[in-house]
Amino acid sequence: MSTLTTTIDPIDQKLNETITNVINHVRENPETKDVTFSVDSRLDKGFRSEINVRDFTILADEPHSLGGENEAPNPVEYVLAALASCQEIVIKAYAGQLGIKLDSVRVEASGDLDLQGFFNLSEERPGFNSVRYSTVIHTDERDPSKLQLLKDFSINRCPVLDIISNPVPVVGDVVFTN
Repeated sequence: MSTLTTTIDPIDQKLNETITNVINHVRENPETKDVTFSVDSRLDKGFRSEINVRDFTILADEPHSLGGENEAPNPVEYVLAALASCQEIVIKAYAGQLGIKLDSVRVEASGDLDLQGFFNLSEERPGFNSVRYSTVIHTDERDPSKLQLLKDFSINRCPVLDIISNPVPVVGDVVFTN
């Protein structure tokens, strides 16, 4: 008789341990539940922005068709990228907690924007008027209750999906200097 043994990828094991530790820490220390993320951005040249995020510098630019130099994704493309990658991260984190081994996760996202709103040619909103995404999870897991939980978590616990699906209070100001 043969024995089936499964090996857990060391990276997956480390990720799952980290997530478990964070969950336990927040559960035991609810005062640590709030975290702040921030960026600092500066218009560089043309429509190109240089954005500092933690220890990273990323660029944003517009495509040639909108007057940019096409040196980087534009801000609304970053929103779609944030949605796609957030879906993947949430699925990976919860799959580990549910004991689901993932072979792959792939997300495609797109959004429709009315340029009349952006260019103040109509009362249309300047941002996306619709966003669509498709998440494909490849796994050998067959337990329908686990798979449904993973699907529910991907929809209900994805911070970026929540941000773009629900109104978020935004406070800001514009200041002019000489």
